Amino acid sequence: MHIRQAIAADADILAELNRDVQQLHADAAPHLFKQPDDLSPVAADFLTRVLTDPDGFTFIAEDESGPVGYIYARLVQRPENAYNHAYRLLHIDQISVKPASRGRGYGRALMEAVYDVAREAGIQLVTLDTWAFNADAQAFYAHLGFKPMVYRLQLTEVGG
Repeated sequence: MHIRQAIAADADILAELNRDVQQLHADAAPHLFKQPDDLSPVAADFLTRVLTDPDGFTFIAEDESGPVGYIYARLVQRPENAYNHAYRLLHIDQISVKPASRGRGYGRALMEAVYDVAREAGIQLVTLDTWAFNADAQAFYAHLGFKPMVYRLQLTEVGG
């Protein structure tokens, strides 16, 4: 197992690694998420937004056959205001491991790469979001010690 920092030349690899998690989201909420049929816009997003994010960190997990997963996290700085103290956190925006490679420690290793960034920056708080339909991800995060922090609710039909 090898974890390395992603570079611009990895945009197509990242788009392909994103395919499985994108498919999960598109199947569960097709009114919100696009099918991963054409990966060129996804690769372009990785190239122009994710991999150029000055506050972002993107890592790829590889085995002997090649890339099997990735993680993208962002440094977030919240200034002090009338309601809260100033604080910094590292937010995990995306993570995906190919289904055939799950359960082998790649997800944990990717998370550890992000924890290393947090420790080096003196950051104690790491956050992430997961959709209610993604029970496998929730179980994985709970196993790593993540606890609920905020509940976001939705109302899909506003009555009159």
